[in-house]
Amino acid sequence: MKQLWIFQVRQGEPFELQVKGNPIMRHDGRVSILRCLCTEKEAEELKITMEGHQCAVTMNSPQETTEQKTERRNLLQVLGGERVFPSVSCPECAWFDPYIESLCGAGLAKGVGWEDAAIEGSMSNEKFREDFEDCPLREGAIQ
Repeated sequence: MKQLWIFQVRQGEPFELQVKGNPIMRHDGRVSILRCLCTEKEAEELKITMEGHQCAVTMNSPQETTEQKTERRNLLQVLGGERVFPSVSCPECAWFDPYIESLCGAGLAKGVGWEDAAIEGSMSNEKFREDFEDCPLREGAIQ
């Protein structure tokens, strides 16, 4: 799984590297702090490539909480991973929530939604109420 990697690069030859989906990483031959969203294997390969330019390299990936890992995984999947939206209406829906596994705060998509009190409170808002009533995932609705 992709995660943020931070490289501290010292001395060596100047270079430019790029991993697909990331900005170009530039080292001027002195000290650089470079960041890349990539897999651990890609990060190891980058380190080896940087060391090939006679650079001293340290790398790490900031520790994430379980909640942060879940959030990152959900967002990456929504933004182009293997998961798909439960319905074409989801991205515009007031109940859409990329921070939970089901992606649906109302719990209409497969999985669990928000806590009962949050759902009840949201129903007082007209947009939430309309989106709930119009949801193609509701039992018996035509998709």
